[in-house]
Amino acid sequence: MTAAPQPDSPPLPRVFVSYAHDSRAHKRQVLRFCGLLRHLGVDVRVDEWDNDLRRDWYFWMIDQLRWADNVIVIASGQYRTAGDGEALPDCHRGVQTESAILRDFLHGDRATWTRKILPVILPGRSAAEIPRYLQPASASHYHVPKITPAGLAELLGVITGRPRLGTVPASARHDVLRSAAPEVVSTLPRDVVSFTGRDTELAELVTRIDRAVDQGDAAIHVVNGMPGVGKTAFAVHVAHRVADKFPDGHLFLELRGHTPGQRPVTPVDALGSLLLAVGVAARHVPAALDDRARLWRDRLAGRKMLLLLDDVADHEQVRTLLPGTAGCQVVLTSRHRLAGLEDARLLPLGVLAPAQAVEMFLRLAGRQPSGDEPELVRLCGHLPLAIALAAGRLRSHPTWDVRYLTEQMVSTRDRLSEIRADDRSVVAAFAASYRDLPADVQCLFRRLSMHPGIDFDLDVTAAMGSGTVEATRAQLETLYLNHLVEESAPGRFRLHDLIRHFAGTLIAADPDEDPDAVVERVLDYYVHVATTAAELLPQHDRVLDPRCGTPPAHAPRLATAADAVRWFAAERINLSCCVEYSRGHGRAKHTVHLAAVLHSYLAQQGHWDDALAIHDVACRVAERVGDLRGLAVSLRNRGVVRHLLEDHGVAMTDLVRAHQLHAQHGDLMGAADVIQCLGTVQCAIGDYAAATANLSAALALCEEVGDRFGVASARYRLGIVAHLTDDYRAAASDLARAYAVFTECGSGQGQADALSYLGLVLAMAGDHPLALRGLTRAAAMCQEVGDRRGMANALCRLGFLLKTVGSYQEAVAVGERAHALFADLGSSHGQAAVLTDLAMSRYLGGDRTPEDHAAAVDTLEEALTLCGKVGDRLCEASIHNGLGVLQLVAGRCHEATRSLDRALELCTEIRDRTGMAETLNNLGRLAWDWPEAGDAFSHHKQALELAREIGNQLEEARALEGMGRCLVRDCHVGNGHAHLREALTLYARLGVPEARGVRAALAVLG
Repeated sequence: MTAAPQPDSPPLPRVFVSYAHDSRAHKRQVLRFCGLLRHLGVDVRVDEWDNDLRRDWYFWMIDQLRWADNVIVIASGQYRTAGDGEALPDCHRGVQTESAILRDFLHGDRATWTRKILPVILPGRSAAEIPRYLQPASASHYHVPKITPAGLAELLGVITGRPRLGTVPASARHDVLRSAAPEVVSTLPRDVVSFTGRDTELAELVTRIDRAVDQGDAAIHVVNGMPGVGKTAFAVHVAHRVADKFPDGHLFLELRGHTPGQRPVTPVDALGSLLLAVGVAARHVPAALDDRARLWRDRLAGRKMLLLLDDVADHEQVRTLLPGTAGCQVVLTSRHRLAGLEDARLLPLGVLAPAQAVEMFLRLAGRQPSGDEPELVRLCGHLPLAIALAAGRLRSHPTWDVRYLTEQMVSTRDRLSEIRADDRSVVAAFAASYRDLPADVQCLFRRLSMHPGIDFDLDVTAAMGSGTVEATRAQLETLYLNHLVEESAPGRFRLHDLIRHFAGTLIAADPDEDPDAVVERVLDYYVHVATTAAELLPQHDRVLDPRCGTPPAHAPRLATAADAVRWFAAERINLSCCVEYSRGHGRAKHTVHLAAVLHSYLAQQGHWDDALAIHDVACRVAERVGDLRGLAVSLRNRGVVRHLLEDHGVAMTDLVRAHQLHAQHGDLMGAADVIQCLGTVQCAIGDYAAATANLSAALALCEEVGDRFGVASARYRLGIVAHLTDDYRAAASDLARAYAVFTECGSGQGQADALSYLGLVLAMAGDHPLALRGLTRAAAMCQEVGDRRGMANALCRLGFLLKTVGSYQEAVAVGERAHALFADLGSSHGQAAVLTDLAMSRYLGGDRTPEDHAAAVDTLEEALTLCGKVGDRLCEASIHNGLGVLQLVAGRCHEATRSLDRALELCTEIRDRTGMAETLNNLGRLAWDWPEAGDAFSHHKQALELAREIGNQLEEARALEGMGRCLVRDCHVGNGHAHLREALTLYARLGVPEARGVRAALAVLG
């Protein structure tokens, strides 16, 4: 319903929507758009809703156009053809008439009608579909990226005169639209408080960006210059100055074009990072570069965002990253001019002007002018990085003056002549700062250049040095005060790329240093600490034993799973860099061990693409050096990750080979573990017989070697297979026994998993109160141990149960939480399952309007698309069943029959007796109203037999109700009455809403 204005409030803005009936899907999309506008407080007029109010269509339409505050023209191919007079006379006659009148109004009063007419582009459409007569005349067009409150925010602001969606009165909102618009994404580094100079360049770039924003240009601004000239600091400062121009967010990405020891970020990886930053779940990020680029451009369409890409290697690195959409601006920094970007606007950044360089030095050094500063900053080449180092050195020596520091720099030799500013070397500042350090600090500085990752903390720094933790802390502080390391986050440090290069030349030239030994200590440190952290994770996988290398003298204190997760989160990129470094430097043991200890964290936290890349490296390295035990573990882990990524075929290949290797070496525990993984994959692809055989074999092996945790895991997975084969009694027994053994082992994660699935089985069997308690507890336990996937599954099952008992609003709230988790994890299977229940819960718990019906159908079609990606026929059958029910409610009997027949066909193929019983009952309901669907009584009778075989009381009750109604209709009142009474008894025991209808029918019968 349209929100009613309050007595003293102004009338709602009135809008007439003009569109062409391109297709039924397009019509549904337009009506959803109109319905959402109406819910958001707009008086929407559209001919589809006013059929009963029109006497003369022509005069009705004239009135709508004249009295509307705005006329929305929905862009589409058919509308453009008709609107521009290119359609046949009998095609879209209404659109042709409306367009002719709009053209007359526009030509007669251009100022008024340019404001009133709003061309709108809905998802899947383009500006090219706007009629030509509106393209030069109307002031603008409005892109709706999604039919959500956030997607309509800009258009709603124009219609209502209010800038943001948040000001829509509460009375004008519908309950289903309660979720807020997504927060603005901003990943800019903090601004440089002491930023000095660059006034001319700053004004020029700010002006360019402002002008491009005002003109709607998708401009590319390249800030280029030599190393150390301050490109990043300048670009970040500008970004903060113009941030308010980009209400949809600001993204910063380091591309590492010139970072020593690290490869430049590839375009495909850069797009992956950007897509994750704008909210795309990891599983939704495509693998191919072109697909990622298309998705990136789609996600930025219609948004106003600022993209800052730092340290670009060349134009090819960023070409696919450029959005090219009106409203977005890109700022690049690079040592190169990037001439290959033909339409880029260059802003060369030179060294600071002498006066600005002196000002910068004095501000950073905290000194008053002495007159010697111009010579000092000249020796620094007027380069900001060198000036900052010199100022830091002076600040750390209160007894020095500028003249003394200048004399020190003059006497320093030039060691990195290739890094120059005009004819001045910046290395003089580096060397002078280094020479002044104590010997132990110099040693640590040199060794820091050998760290394979991007940053480091105190603990790994101590492993690289030769002193205590306390001494290392003091050494790091000295380096920090002298601007030789940067503190990127509290307790975490990094080397600027130029300084890292400088330190690397020093350690290479020192005959007393052994760079390989330094790296060995770093890799040993990470293997040992990561192994300790992995063993603290809930339900962690086996790690290789013994740990390779020498244990570090000091390691961080990790006592809980939360400590381990925090440590892995901070070190994840460094650990990945160590895997890559060890692979390229002949350290196979470190490569395989690091990959193995990373597995549990990456798998549990959803970093599945990273895990796959790391295990690929580990498999190749282990095979190359003949490490068969390491190869077995790496293949097992890669198979698990491929299963998580729903690539089941190659997962099976990896797991079969891993099992062969474990069996050859007599590793019974390893073999049992891999057999369980194989059974899990077979269960996921519907090969239940093979899954049962493998899981039973794993159970026997685990009992033979006394692996109680393995016994519990095998029982748990056998319970899942029993449920999927409709053996509820066996499923409940296996899951209860698994829960008991997990409790005995002290595995909170295992307890949560078993309790969650047991809750689902109890819900299916009709024990709803016990199922509700179990699923609620399971969700809380998963949250306690940080298992997001387990929590998503528990919430999905809880939503199904709440829908079954008629608590639709609660089911929607729980289902939306589950969907958000599955989307973040990138699980297409999980999203499809939860969307199937959400569609029905939203519809049944809403007003059941045509708009609600269309939204439910759209949700189920989205779920069907997700199912198609992973080939989940069980979920596909459930979706077709849901579509059939919705089509039955809408009176579209032909479509309902097709959907339900397809559902029954799929259930029969995969032997899903639960699904068959549910579908047969739905066919019986359909046949009651529409005999072409078959004999209603026969459908319900078949459903009854199946439901009683598997112990599904809900479907048994539905079948009895259907048969009873058929018998009463056919004048077998006594027999029908008995069936209805039996159905009511079951419904009442289950506590489901269907009981009300049967109770009413029995009351009529007397």
